[in-house]
Amino acid sequence: MQDEIKQALAFTEEELNRIVLDVHDGPVQKLFAAMAVLEQTQDAILRYNPTGRSLLANLNKISSLIESSLTEIRSFLGTFRSPEFDKRSLASIIESLVIQQEELGDLTLDLKIEKLPDEVPLPVKIVLYRILQEALSNTFRHSGAQNQWIRLWMEDEKICMEAVDDGRGFTINPQMADREEHIGLRGMRERARRVNGQFALESSPGKGTRITVRVPAHE
Repeated sequence: MQDEIKQALAFTEEELNRIVLDVHDGPVQKLFAAMAVLEQTQDAILRYNPTGRSLLANLNKISSLIESSLTEIRSFLGTFRSPEFDKRSLASIIESLVIQQEELGDLTLDLKIEKLPDEVPLPVKIVLYRILQEALSNTFRHSGAQNQWIRLWMEDEKICMEAVDDGRGFTINPQMADREEHIGLRGMRERARRVNGQFALESSPGKGTRITVRVPAHE
């Protein structure tokens, strides 16, 4: 069973890497080419048609939209690029993820990692990383939080991870994980289940959100 889980998770990561490369080598390159053409057109208007200011303003808007889209896509690609799970320690990949997220905005992140096993199974690394990644993304995009606290520790032969924010929070509905807009929540729960772990969500309006994950520290 463990071998099947490893293969499934490894396949998922390979698919993510393939998607990242396909997007980078396809649409992203075309958008860069479109930006270059727009810049040439803008220069030509200024040089040969000084009266075409309204046309130039429209081109500037298009250019800004493309540039903004490229920024979002590159951020997305960086988020889903696998961080060499098999070669790095759990603490190392979690630290990198937190630093990467902190660079995206004004949210202050506090990370505390207590003593962890020297060797952590590959499926566990992947699951904890992807769950925290989703939790950080949700906090950044939806919560309005100013601070988030992440903690990893060992307890009863399990690796525990907790992410708490001081955002606006929300009312938890038992059916919410099944709705399309909460596919990320369902994904976090299913990832934990794949390695025989537990996932818990606590939140209420005005009181922030707490996510807790407990997964076996060994195969």
